[in-house]
Amino acid sequence: MSGFGSNERKTKKSKEKKIGTLQKDKLISNAFSLHSSGKLKQAADLYNFLIQNKIYDPGVFNNLGSIYSNLKQFDKAILLFNESIKKFPNSLEAYINLANVMVIKGKSDIAKKILNTVIELNPKYLKPYSNLAGIFVGEGNFEKAELFLRKSLEINPKDINTLVNLSCVLKDLGNTKQAEKLLRDALEINPKFDSALVNLGAILNELGKIDEGEQFLKKALKINPNSPMALNNLGNILSKKNKNKEAELLYRKAIELKSDFFLAYDNLGSLLSKQGNFIDAEKFIEKAINYNPKFELAYVNLGSIKIDLDKLLEAEELFLTAIKINENYNYAYRNLFRLYEKTNNIKKLKNKLKTLKENKSIVNEKLLFQARIYFREKDYIKAKKSIDQVSDEWINNTDHQTNLLYWSYKAFIEEKVGNYDEAFKCFENSQLNLKYENFNPKVFQNYVHTYRKNLDNKNFVVENNSLEANKFSPVFLIGFPRSGTTLLDTILRSHPEIDVVEEKPLINSVEQVIKSKFKYSLDELHKLNKKDLEILRNHYLEILKNNCENKNAKILIDKFPFQTVCLPLINLLFPNSKIIFTHRNPYDTVLSCFQQSFEPNNAMSNFRSIDSASLIYDLTMNIWLDYKKNLKMNFITSKYEDLIVDFDKHILKILDFLNISWDENIKNYRKTAHKRGKINTPSSSQVVQPLYKSSIEKWKNYEKYFKNSNQYLVKWKNYFKY
Repeated sequence: MSGFGSNERKTKKSKEKKIGTLQKDKLISNAFSLHSSGKLKQAADLYNFLIQNKIYDPGVFNNLGSIYSNLKQFDKAILLFNESIKKFPNSLEAYINLANVMVIKGKSDIAKKILNTVIELNPKYLKPYSNLAGIFVGEGNFEKAELFLRKSLEINPKDINTLVNLSCVLKDLGNTKQAEKLLRDALEINPKFDSALVNLGAILNELGKIDEGEQFLKKALKINPNSPMALNNLGNILSKKNKNKEAELLYRKAIELKSDFFLAYDNLGSLLSKQGNFIDAEKFIEKAINYNPKFELAYVNLGSIKIDLDKLLEAEELFLTAIKINENYNYAYRNLFRLYEKTNNIKKLKNKLKTLKENKSIVNEKLLFQARIYFREKDYIKAKKSIDQVSDEWINNTDHQTNLLYWSYKAFIEEKVGNYDEAFKCFENSQLNLKYENFNPKVFQNYVHTYRKNLDNKNFVVENNSLEANKFSPVFLIGFPRSGTTLLDTILRSHPEIDVVEEKPLINSVEQVIKSKFKYSLDELHKLNKKDLEILRNHYLEILKNNCENKNAKILIDKFPFQTVCLPLINLLFPNSKIIFTHRNPYDTVLSCFQQSFEPNNAMSNFRSIDSASLIYDLTMNIWLDYKKNLKMNFITSKYEDLIVDFDKHILKILDFLNISWDENIKNYRKTAHKRGKINTPSSSQVVQPLYKSSIEKWKNYEKYFKNSNQYLVKWKNYFKY
């Protein structure tokens, strides 16, 4: 609230009246002094005394109204501001303060009328323009906010506060380059204006100029080391640079300085989520929502975390809440639609799109997901017609993940209508995930070589061959990604006596214990003694059972294709474990890996091209042969094509291997898939379909793109007898 107003009294002519005026002035001055020194109760008492004795001054009404407003006694504040306006109609601060109270009370329309009145009284007075802009920002009407801020700049082009505020509005409108220019203009006027430095740092981050943005934020923190917003924005840049520990410290410091700083809570939660710490991430984003119940982005971010925690109904509700807050919030719609599609709730997705038929703010989102519905229903002509109507501008300006999703959807549609070259280009675009910048395919390649070194150590081979059987051993479902593991997983878990833990980093957790507790690298497994192995085995079994849903299952299957690489460790821990090794035509496998949008990590970064995927396939199959030769393993192979061609015979062979009888529920595996909700692989939309042969020999449509990969794949095609 504005306060400490001006004295608009008339000079008294008589000596007697002049003395009275001096006394009044002293009382008013004392009241102002008490107010400015923070002695609000004494100031309020004196203001009330003045008003009761008819000693009127606009500052008296205004300041007492401000005190009541801060005490949330809004009705009293409104009476005082109105009284000030009545007695001093040209004292503009009262109008401003009255409008502010009306906004707090949810009467924005009245506030707008009051502020427009101020503009009529004095068109060159800046405050009503910025306040009106603030109201429109709160309503999500950034275009109107921009209009009033530009009017303010016409009056004073060098008002740095307005330059910064307008830059923030332009940023929300997507005009980041204009926003950047305005902030640079503000810094030319005042190079040490920390608000401009903080916002420019954030804008440069969005524009991808993160190094320059970092420098501006560091300048801001030199001026004001305790700026929560500067700390938060610098944290965002460091998070993008994968300097997670530094970013986390900055977010925590921002929260320490400003305990209700909802942006920092949300960013900290998002950072922890990125690191896989979903439990703490959930707590911090919930705090962000507690401090700002209308923070729609936090609802979407929390919804994404709930998906990772398999709390799908909660995720749906959070996305819907974000939409209630802002019915034009495209980001929430995109996440909601993707949730329905990913969990095979196509009926729900269709119904939702129908209810949003008149919503013009999500035209492109509706076209994209309608195309996906047509694709899932095998109406590929309509799917192409729908996706071709999506705006190029929208494709370029939508969030990165949705952009990748668009290219992935379009790629599969183009493939189905026979446009294989166009499909291939789209698949290439779908692999341009910026998260891959944080990963290196060679790290995984080195990981494979590290495990392979164990076979060169005689001590490891001797130790491995003398291991005793365990009382309980899980089954390991391995192979290579996109070789049919998810389909087989879904079929087997349909058996009432089988449960499958799908792609949880259980063995990776054991690896971390080996490194941190025992201080061995993964090529030093021979150094683990029986006691060490017992500790590691118990650690693994504990987290395996914690991740199981069917507590009555007799057989627990750990399904993770790339755990093929980890067989030396698996064999040490569970020498009598049964292993199901899946394989598929190497060319189809590699093509399918390239076509999928995996969550980026060092392993998946090998699948961004046909050539790199072929190389890692060759490397993995080579060590599989080495392991078969050197390790005592009880394994069976599952050929994807045999499963498709003769389902019963193939599954019966695997059940016999597991020493378990046939159960008719196995044939209802599609029903099992539907019940699962979230399936943690790109196969989620495929395993709910009837068995189909169209994926067999699909690679021949793209044969020319395998020219450089034949050196890696031909031998495996022959080895597996394709």
